[in-house]
Amino acid sequence: MTMHFFHSFMVFVTWLAVARLEEPQFKAKATVSSGHQQLFSGEDVQLTCSVPDDPSSSWKYQWFHDGVSLGFTTVYSIKKARVQQSGSYTCQGQKAITTHPYTQSSVLSDPLKIHVDGGWILLQYSVEPLIEEPLTLTCRVRDDRLISGVIFYKDGIKIKTQKNPDLVFPSLSFEDDGMYSCRATWLKNLDYQSAQSVPNSVAVLEKLETPRMVLLTDPNQVTIGKQVVFRCITKVNTREQGVSIEYLYIKDDKRLERPSAKDTYIITRVSKEDAGSYTCKVSVKALNVERWSNHVQLEVQLF
Repeated sequence: MTMHFFHSFMVFVTWLAVARLEEPQFKAKATVSSGHQQLFSGEDVQLTCSVPDDPSSSWKYQWFHDGVSLGFTTVYSIKKARVQQSGSYTCQGQKAITTHPYTQSSVLSDPLKIHVDGGWILLQYSVEPLIEEPLTLTCRVRDDRLISGVIFYKDGIKIKTQKNPDLVFPSLSFEDDGMYSCRATWLKNLDYQSAQSVPNSVAVLEKLETPRMVLLTDPNQVTIGKQVVFRCITKVNTREQGVSIEYLYIKDDKRLERPSAKDTYIITRVSKEDAGSYTCKVSVKALNVERWSNHVQLEVQLF
């Protein structure tokens, strides 16, 4: 009787662990809803948190600045920004559920870099730099004074001189990656003033980042009968809404199951036959792109 109860309990615990891993891992997203990521001290910016794959109203959002909690709010406002408020902002969703542990947390958002500039000149852009998408870099003078001329630099080298404060890229390529700055000249009290911005990084993003296949289970604990979990980690960069990722898992060049939206592959009770080389392929049909991950070798020990 006791052994039967113990066996039933272990089966339940194993089922519970698998069920939790198979629950969708919703990811939070932090965005600038008003203002700019690059701003002058004294200006305002608003950050909004959401969970795009589960847009229910029951989520509560916690904000962090360089890893330090800022409390719970959907919209985090920075008013009359100070230079010290520059840094990395992330958020995480939490909501109540009916089963233990009674709280579900989203995956932490990707960091949102905020730069508060205390100088006279600022180089800013308002959208993520995405491959084959347009981007405009704007050279601003504090208090938006009228600019008479601008010099743009890339990696410290002069690339353009013009009167227009906007440097426009019609379609970004990876060759546009670099550190950009600008020097502006403006008229103040019948006298010309000139100053240069601090460099601002432009890192052009792929539509679909190359996935990483990782073994979440400790390799030293992979023994016959144990549970093994793989995860395929990637990210889609697009301005389109509702774009979904399909995951396909392969072992020794053979498909393991049909493509799905699951970023994990679980072997409930591993056996010697499960040893081999595992990889994943991710695809986004809406963007017509696919990528293959690295290979992970699984070794199964007797005990």
